Amino acid sequence: MSCDFVRHALYFLPPKGSSLEDFGDSWLGWSVTKSRVVAHPQIAKLPIASITKRPRKYGFHGTLKAPFRLADGVRESDLITKATSLVSSIPAFELPALQIARLGSFLAFVTQELSAELQQLASRLVWELDPLRAPLSDAELVRRRSAGLTPAQEILLTKWGYPYVMDEFRFHLTLSGKLQADELQSIKSVLQSHISHLTRKPVRVDDVGLVGEAKDGRFHLIRRLPLAVAKR
Repeated sequence: MSCDFVRHALYFLPPKGSSLEDFGDSWLGWSVTKSRVVAHPQIAKLPIASITKRPRKYGFHGTLKAPFRLADGVRESDLITKATSLVSSIPAFELPALQIARLGSFLAFVTQELSAELQQLASRLVWELDPLRAPLSDAELVRRRSAGLTPAQEILLTKWGYPYVMDEFRFHLTLSGKLQADELQSIKSVLQSHISHLTRKPVRVDDVGLVGEAKDGRFHLIRRLPLAVAKR
């Protein structure tokens, strides 16, 4: 897609053409990889459109480097070059199997076990691409702080432009906006029975998705950046 993006980000995206990608696109109603609206599935009369309204514009993904504006003088082509070189030096790997979890007031897929490879990938993307990031505006700082940050998260926000990185990084693929406690449990139960086939085996991580936020707020895949072929 040719577009002047207002922000960029680095995502984990499900393997291309996988059942996980198909589910995520239809569940949220927006395909970040195909840049198009996708019809929601019919699942036990769940109000999926309202459940997924907040995360829809981001597409189904796991954040590795949160959305950021490019620094003055930095072009998208500079980001592509730097990110491609970095990612190509990191071996592909497998994520542990996923499971649905409650994270505060929303639902998400998380890994059943921590992945050291994933943590290291996210940390390197945050650290090595940071010189290309513009400083946060006052409005962006206010918005980030409105969530209520710990002292450690405040330090990370100031240094890296996002509070949930490095030791505070918690990988997840968002499935809902904020829900009431009774909704969380009932929707989780329905979803677990519907997508059990997606939570039985590890997930390959062969690339990183470089995405851009268009002026309408929706995110679009710019390109998948391949990881290095893992040595056997």
